[in-house]
Amino acid sequence: MKKRKSLFKKKSFISRIIQNTSVFICKLNFFDYLVFFLLSLVLIFFIYNRLQRSVVWTNVRIAVENVDWWYGSGTPPRYWYASDLAVGDQAKDSFGQTVAEVVNIDNYDQGGPYRMIFVDLKLRVDFDKKKNQYLYEFKPLSVGSSLIVNFPQNQLRGIIVQTGDNEIDFYFKTIKVIKNGVYIPIADQIKEGDKAYDSSGNLVAEIIELEETVNNFYAFSDIRGEMIKTFNPDYRDLEIVLKVKAFNTLDRDFYINNTVLKVGSKIWLQFKNYAIEDAQIIEIID
Repeated sequence: MKKRKSLFKKKSFISRIIQNTSVFICKLNFFDYLVFFLLSLVLIFFIYNRLQRSVVWTNVRIAVENVDWWYGSGTPPRYWYASDLAVGDQAKDSFGQTVAEVVNIDNYDQGGPYRMIFVDLKLRVDFDKKKNQYLYEFKPLSVGSSLIVNFPQNQLRGIIVQTGDNEIDFYFKTIKVIKNGVYIPIADQIKEGDKAYDSSGNLVAEIIELEETVNNFYAFSDIRGEMIKTFNPDYRDLEIVLKVKAFNTLDRDFYINNTVLKVGSKIWLQFKNYAIEDAQIIEIID
């Protein structure tokens, strides 16, 4: 008897649902159907678009700057920026999933408080099969576009300069430079064998040979009415052979601070206790 009553109640409940649904449908007008139709289209489009993407990991290299490239060349970061960022650091989303990991950091002295910083990242991204394109937070990953990654202690902001698994092949070039008119107390600091390093202790420049002469230049003599060679004993002219860290792109060799290594170019070198600024390259030895 109890089972029959329970079964009757279930049937009665189901019939009420069917009846209420029928009444609801009968009350719908053309615009209601149109809204449901549009919502269905949006849902179908979203599902289809989602099915065209797959979650993968990819590598990118970013040059740390504080503005997008189309607003200007960007301002080099200061020494304290990314100083706490280390290889292995991870960024996570709101669900606790890892979305980015630091693979490598190249941090170079630019003089004063400024640094040149490149960060290699492994990113969890969506791959759009239809467009053959990677997306991070719904934004395409392409060379020249900006990227912001929020780590627990740092917000990493920069410009993508390389994508994919290709690594930059660094090597050393030997060049000869001249630097004229160096004040003696500064010239005395410069020695053969001096080395410059990045923040990770990797060699970026080394002085192989150093030749020092008294600073000389030509000046016009009112008495003689001609140009004469003049010497200034308080200054020195330096001719330096250097080994510098370089990479190749577009069939050109570049120093790590993006100076093109060719005769006539001027290069800035930051050693621990002194800087050689605007030295002119006069020979590419090898």
